[in-house]
Amino acid sequence: MKIGIIGAGIIGTKRAEVIKLLGRDTVFRVADTDISKAESLSNRLNNCKYSDNWQDVVSDLHINAVIVSTTHNRLAEISKSALISGKHVLCEKPLGLNVKEITNCVNEARKRGLIYKTGYNHRFHPAIFKAYKIFVKGKIGNIMYIKSTYGIGGRPGYEKEWRMNPMLSGGGELIDQGSHLIDLVLWFMGTFSSIKAELTTSYWPVRVEDNAFLLLRGENGIAELHASWTEWKNRFIFEVYGTEAYLKVNGLGGSYGTETLVLGLRTPGMAPKERVWKFSEPDPSWKREWINFKNAISGKEKLLGTGSDGLETMKIIENIYRQVERTENVKRV
Repeated sequence: MKIGIIGAGIIGTKRAEVIKLLGRDTVFRVADTDISKAESLSNRLNNCKYSDNWQDVVSDLHINAVIVSTTHNRLAEISKSALISGKHVLCEKPLGLNVKEITNCVNEARKRGLIYKTGYNHRFHPAIFKAYKIFVKGKIGNIMYIKSTYGIGGRPGYEKEWRMNPMLSGGGELIDQGSHLIDLVLWFMGTFSSIKAELTTSYWPVRVEDNAFLLLRGENGIAELHASWTEWKNRFIFEVYGTEAYLKVNGLGGSYGTETLVLGLRTPGMAPKERVWKFSEPDPSWKREWINFKNAISGKEKLLGTGSDGLETMKIIENIYRQVERTENVKRV
């Protein structure tokens, strides 16, 4: 396939590097509003075409699929345009700013028979993916509850980055790292009928929340989630407690620490019998997600992390922001 990439920042570059590494597809054209970023990525990709206009990618008849990795406020507009142009789309989370514009993209893809994928790469992290396989095999029994924390340490000048601008991001840490946690618990547990949350701006002098505390309840249990821009050290924990066993994922590699999975089998009257897996290789999630996207296009594999999945996550995010708007003056696009 010939691929177009719109958004040549950190994530767009990660996607491009995977495509180049696998060697089966070609990045044909890249675009970024910062022409220097587009040129830099082009140079890393054997001098493919580049510009500062995303429409150059969407209108290119040679391109089969488009990766959209821009700021949140442009994701849905660009994705819809690419779908109308007959191109498959891998769009980074959270797909857009609200339910309405994401629904339009989901409907457009369905109408045209195209693949529209949400970039939720955490599903493809080896510990998380293995935990899910163990769960669906019934080895932990029924889920009672999930607890998860996802936090970063922050960095000097963090308050000046685009994520802190609600016009570009649509919100704060809830829509940023919190969206990954919501996607994961929806994957494991299905829908939620009760959604409660507290959003706080505890440290950074910004207009959006820097911490999100969620309590979600559904037929398949309760999820307690915390996403934070004030963790001070990068941390990821995802724990699933079932009636027969538990699954504990710790770390995501790199600055989050070695990715590990613990399966603890309940033994009445005794300590759980634990089995531990460690995944020390470089993060393979981006490669695995790209392969899934490609195979879904060719009909070889079921798409994992669909546009509809991303829509369900946004429904919860939008619900929470509306709750908070009624009680606090939190900015929301």
